[in-house]
Amino acid sequence: MFAHNLPLRRHPSLGAILTAALLLGGTGSLQASHAGNPAPGAGNLKWAYTGERGPEHWAELSTGFATCREGKAQSPIDIRGARPDLGEPLLFRYRSNSLTLVNDGRTIRVNYEPGSYIRLGQRRYELIETDFHVPGEHRVNGVAADMVAHFLHRDSDGNLAIVEVPFIAGRRLNNMLARIWENLPERPGATYSGRQVGINPTFLLPNDRSYYAYLGSLATPPCSEGVQWFVFREPVEVDASYIRRLLDLVGPNARPVQPLNGRPISLQSR
Repeated sequence: MFAHNLPLRRHPSLGAILTAALLLGGTGSLQASHAGNPAPGAGNLKWAYTGERGPEHWAELSTGFATCREGKAQSPIDIRGARPDLGEPLLFRYRSNSLTLVNDGRTIRVNYEPGSYIRLGQRRYELIETDFHVPGEHRVNGVAADMVAHFLHRDSDGNLAIVEVPFIAGRRLNNMLARIWENLPERPGATYSGRQVGINPTFLLPNDRSYYAYLGSLATPPCSEGVQWFVFREPVEVDASYIRRLLDLVGPNARPVQPLNGRPISLQSR
């Protein structure tokens, strides 16, 4: 079971596709940096998700990536034993944007115009981008989602917050995801900008807004720590074809789970 009470329903061929792609070493195309990486110039270093430049070797590729190995608060993690949080909940204030997409060779990225944000107490984090990973990066009681979306935010002081939405393979159509998938750039380095195509990231979120929260890191080099993570408890069911399509375009792009090292995890139930 994923997230306590919703079964992890996989398309019959999805597991085999993931396994085959991992064995083949993913896409092998390493042109551009993940936009969530705040280190100037880091995009010129060709890190990957598999092979000799995969996660176990990130720290060897640059002295600036040392935290990927030496850090004690790394992401993603296996979420277990979360404690209830009775504090202020995370509030979402997303608005509609024109669709802008980038295929950077490692993921598909949606870029946003200013104006969408999340708020936690008095702190406001502006939404910068969403990117997608297959399979899921975080685990809940040992179980990973079939795909996840990461919503990257930054506050006025430069602090980062990432919201993770898990997806499971099924047959349900998500109209907002379908609108993005209809315009996916096919080649690494390719982009799409559709001024007449509108999206609102609100409609990628689950109906149940309960989430886990903990302090971690970027899940890509340079693996900078001090990142606030909010991981939704309930997954969104989507048609399995979306997950297979992402896998075809960018290959498996999930960092393995990292040690918790005693960090507290909270659960905000909504």
